[in-house]
Amino acid sequence: MKDYNKILNAAQIGSEKYFEEQIKYLELFSKIDCGTGNEEGNAKITDILKNIFEQMGADFKVHYQKGIGNHITAKITPKTHNGKIILNAHIDTVFDKGFTAKHPFKIQGDWAYGLGIADCKSGVVISIFAVKAMQDAGLLPNKEIEFIFNCDEEIGSQSGSQLYAKEAKNADYAFVFEGAEKENGKHGFVTARRGVILGSIDIEGKEAHAGCAYLEGKSAILEMAHKIIEFYNFNDYNKEIYYNVAPISGGRPNGIVAGSAHAEFCVAGIPLNSDFEEVEKNIMSLENSVTVEGCSVKVQYRTLFPAMEKGEQNSKAFALLKKPAEIMGIDINELYVPGATDGAYFSSLGIPTVDALSAEFKDIHTVNECVNMPSIKERTKFFAIVLGCMD
Repeated sequence: MKDYNKILNAAQIGSEKYFEEQIKYLELFSKIDCGTGNEEGNAKITDILKNIFEQMGADFKVHYQKGIGNHITAKITPKTHNGKIILNAHIDTVFDKGFTAKHPFKIQGDWAYGLGIADCKSGVVISIFAVKAMQDAGLLPNKEIEFIFNCDEEIGSQSGSQLYAKEAKNADYAFVFEGAEKENGKHGFVTARRGVILGSIDIEGKEAHAGCAYLEGKSAILEMAHKIIEFYNFNDYNKEIYYNVAPISGGRPNGIVAGSAHAEFCVAGIPLNSDFEEVEKNIMSLENSVTVEGCSVKVQYRTLFPAMEKGEQNSKAFALLKKPAEIMGIDINELYVPGATDGAYFSSLGIPTVDALSAEFKDIHTVNECVNMPSIKERTKFFAIVLGCMD
């Protein structure tokens, strides 16, 4: 029988004890340019995390990807255990080199401002120090705990997802520490998200003088205009699957019939992985017909994130949060939201997954990105209780 008062007390003590240290690390992280592919900044983050995890007695490993940086795993493994859980966040941001110097860390009221502080460094410190709180109290679950911190989430985890497939195999649950969601004042935790596809359309035509030899030209721009209209006609408003084209480029000076054109696109809001097949069919159909005779069309695409499908699998992970919420005296909701995260990859591996375990945030991906500091303490306490209640 679990001693819930003991678990609550340990989580309370730990969240108070480590709060100032968490803010210190967030300030430190916010001074480091670590946009996706910034290997220098990524190496600095790696060194900081290595020191933290080694103090915790975790088995720390670096998984280097050329041109991207270091993905990180850290395992705490009991001598005997009855399963494994994954704790996930990402350590890359969307900001280029030099941005952190122009937009330094600051605190205003209850809000801490810094680039990447909400997406996703607060998730890093909450996951780590929730484990530390229960480790101090000897109340960690009898499971291997593996942290996986990825460094290419902001471009769709093309290499990070390969690490997930290797490391997360047979995990009991995955807990993803993206920013907190709220609905009607209740604490929201995400068990379903929509998928995203990105791609491009390239058209080759034939250049010609727009006055002297107009009819000899084959306008790639005109063909692209037809393709864009065709693409937007795929919008499925009932399913809320949206096709969007941007940016567009092509041609040379306006006195020349355009010999080439390029457009990039996004298909967002794909609710089920089975819907990807239909979307992919629509995308590739653009190559099958040409309106401007003499033009050729080439389409390329990739999945940015699969769908994190709604259903019993992820609701099973959400169910683990109900008793901790009762212990803390808070109301929680199971949410289905459009935004995509790495939670989709764990879910697609068949692992019960729950997301949005990090702190309350505002304005992510902007220079005004900030995180609510009281919610850092609250979410650290909450996940510490989750760990304490787990068998």
